[in-house]
Amino acid sequence: MTARRLSIPTPRQAGALLKRVHQSAVGWSWVLNALRLASGFILLPLVLTKLGKPELGMYYVLLSLSALVPLVDFGFGPTIGRFVTYAMGGAESIQAHGVALPGRTAEPNYRLLWELLFTTRVLYRYLTLALLLMLGLWGTYVVELRIHETASPFMTRLAWGATLVTAMMDIYANWWVTYLRSMNEVVTAVRISVFGWGLRLVIAALLFLAGAGLLSLPIGSFFGSLSFRFLARRRVLGLLAAHPAPPTVRLRETLQVLWPNTWRLGLQFISGYLTINANTALCLYFLGLNANAQYGLSVQLFTFVSGMASVWVNVKWPLIGQCRARHDLVGVQRILWPRFWLQTLTFLVGCAAIIVAGPLLLRWFGGGKQMLPLHWLLPVMASSFFEMQFTLWGTLLSTENRLPYLWPTVATNVLSLILSFAFVRFTSLGLGALVLGPLIAGLLFNYWFWPPYTARSLGTGFLRFLLHGAPRQAGEVGAAASPKVFADLPVERKLGPAAAGGGKQGSSL
Repeated sequence: MTARRLSIPTPRQAGALLKRVHQSAVGWSWVLNALRLASGFILLPLVLTKLGKPELGMYYVLLSLSALVPLVDFGFGPTIGRFVTYAMGGAESIQAHGVALPGRTAEPNYRLLWELLFTTRVLYRYLTLALLLMLGLWGTYVVELRIHETASPFMTRLAWGATLVTAMMDIYANWWVTYLRSMNEVVTAVRISVFGWGLRLVIAALLFLAGAGLLSLPIGSFFGSLSFRFLARRRVLGLLAAHPAPPTVRLRETLQVLWPNTWRLGLQFISGYLTINANTALCLYFLGLNANAQYGLSVQLFTFVSGMASVWVNVKWPLIGQCRARHDLVGVQRILWPRFWLQTLTFLVGCAAIIVAGPLLLRWFGGGKQMLPLHWLLPVMASSFFEMQFTLWGTLLSTENRLPYLWPTVATNVLSLILSFAFVRFTSLGLGALVLGPLIAGLLFNYWFWPPYTARSLGTGFLRFLLHGAPRQAGEVGAAASPKVFADLPVERKLGPAAAGGGKQGSSL
């Protein structure tokens, strides 16, 4: 038998492949996630070698203060993004809960897009001022507590001022990227994010090498956020340029429609943030720094795998939102089904790589650092998997513009903390207490209830969706898929109707 000849791609085929990769939202999102992860590994050696011990401690203080910035958003970003997807799907109006009846056309409603844009711009100006007031007062107090332990209090104060200005720029600039992404310009939005993160990393590294110390990271972050705003703003306004802005904008009415689900989403974010930090505090208090390093590394690795796997679905949320606005539930199923399985498969492959290769790599390069033992690592993997699925189905449910899972989620977070405290305080489980607490709390309700509940809102069953995907014809969808599902939802406030404009729809992915 003759050996089968290997087919070598022609230059045209290779060019087509490169073009497809260049236009892939999934590929660019993986690059972005990898860049975020690499930032820590690249900057960490510079931080350790260029900062003294007091400055290193202050560096982490500034990082912890910067981590409060997303909480100030309080859920406005995702809520606005959801309404932008409705406008792109031709919605003539938006309402506080549920999805309004479909518009007369599937073309984007440019009047509504302009109203959302103007409202968002005004809103984030006020959020920026709120951040200045809250973070400015609290952060100054925290920094001043130990500032005299640093080599140069003046430089430390300067670094804190730069950190505060950068935090304000973050919240004021990043909403442009969210708005652009929600217009189904996912590839462009991710490319802008990759450029901004790369610029941030390069500038910060160069400043560390030049001896700028604590000023390095905030200055790098400032220019990264500035690039986000400039590039995303230019693209958004370019997409809207052919459709003049309305002479009047109903800011108050739009904010009244935004608020009901915004505060619910903000409360969910805050409860999750506090629970994560409370678990870290429990680990530090009862088990020490070494145990926290072991636990934190294991959780971080699976969180990274979950983030990479979730990209398959995340890039499709704008398109799913457009289908929701048109009440096209079959379209939602057709988009989601293959992405669901790609996400699941990617997660399982990534977890297998961690379990098999992780201990070996840490032995070679980890300097004595370890992950959790396998009997606790597997529950961490299970918890990460279920949390990823809960996030998927919960986000899908939120595209209906309702959040029925809010209070169960808050209760689960509180119960998770109680169980972790009880296990670590009154048992000999050690690190296993922090593993079992969140897993048991989630399994009691959230992890099993919401997937079939959300599948029914799509007019299908959970197992039917997993095994068969979307029906071949719209007529096969059950009665649950009719617009009555949306019409029965409570309507507290409604904004509309808004005239739909002409023009082409945002590019599909």
